[in-house]
Amino acid sequence: MTAGERRVAIVDAALQEFSEHGFEKATTDAVARRAGISQPYVIRLFGSKRAVFEAALDRAFTAVETAFSDAAAAAGGGDPLRAMGAAYGRLLEDRVLLMMLLQAFAASGDDRVKAVVRERMSRMHARVAELSGATPDRVREFFAMGMLLNVVAALELPELLGGPDWADRMCEAL
Repeated sequence: MTAGERRVAIVDAALQEFSEHGFEKATTDAVARRAGISQPYVIRLFGSKRAVFEAALDRAFTAVETAFSDAAAAAGGGDPLRAMGAAYGRLLEDRVLLMMLLQAFAASGDDRVKAVVRERMSRMHARVAELSGATPDRVREFFAMGMLLNVVAALELPELLGGPDWADRMCEAL
């Protein structure tokens, strides 16, 4: 594998490891084992555990941002905010992605991680506002609904919200 391919494999492994164990408990050794390479090579490519975590965060946030952009573009004459909400509901089926995003918020006790998460959330908020043309209040409601969706999906409690199509119905409420 090339160094670029190894970087991708490391980030794949990091998403798994950090989504399961969080920033504090995950180790670069465990990430390396998942990726099938040595721990010193992980450090040589990334420099630190924090940098590996940030690369995993970048992958997770980029997935959400791409889904929002694609959904808004596909909305045509429809409501782009609802389309983005539906796209997010589908993303929640990826438990690794969901848990990585939640770990991003949990790791925000680390000032450097917090800065990255704040920047990405601010950028995503601005992008959703731009793509949707929605009022600031509606954009806030969209993000509030997204956080509720995160919690319900993470706890695997869709029955609290009325059954298996809960995410679709919640997104329709936007």
